[in-house]
Amino acid sequence: MAELRIRTVRHTIRVAAPPKRVYQLIANVDRWPRIFDPVLSVEHLGFDGSGERVRFWARNGDRLRSWVSSREVSPKRLQVRFRQERAQGPLASLGGLWLVLPKGEDSLVALDHYYRVVDDDPVEAARLEKTITTTSTAMLAAVRRAAELDEVWHSLPDTVHVDDNVEGVSSK
Repeated sequence: MAELRIRTVRHTIRVAAPPKRVYQLIANVDRWPRIFDPVLSVEHLGFDGSGERVRFWARNGDRLRSWVSSREVSPKRLQVRFRQERAQGPLASLGGLWLVLPKGEDSLVALDHYYRVVDDDPVEAARLEKTITTTSTAMLAAVRRAAELDEVWHSLPDTVHVDDNVEGVSSK
C-alpha cells in the first residue's frame, strides 16, 4: 500500500495586540466557545505538563461534531501544536500548529495544517483544502477580534467621573 501524500497549508493574519495576549487566547481552550462561533464546549481529558488531550464539541452546519485533539503548548515559543487523535473520513489524519510572531507591538498569527486524505482522492482533497481555508480564515479573524477587543477593554478606565448630577446618567 502506497503512503498517503501529506498536504500542508498556512494561513496568517496581523493582529493589533501584544503577542503574549494573542497566544494566551489561543492556548486557553476554555475561552474557545466564546471566541469561535462553531465551538460549543470543550472537555479536558488529561494534562501531562506540556501536553493535553481535549474533546471539542462544535456545530458543522446543522450537525454536531465531536473530536479529541492532543495539544502541546509552548509559551516560550508562543505556539500550540495539535493533532486529531482519530480523523474522520475523508481525512486520514489532521494536525497543525498555531504560531504567534511578534511584529513590533503587534502580532502575526500563523495557523498551519497538515493532513492526509483517504485514498489521496483529488476531489476530496480539493474540498478539504477549501474547508480548511474557510475555517482557518474564520478562526484567525475571530482571534483578531478577541485580541483587539481585549486590548480595548484592557485600556478602558475602571471608573468614569461625571461632572453633572446623577439623574442624567443611565447604566443602559
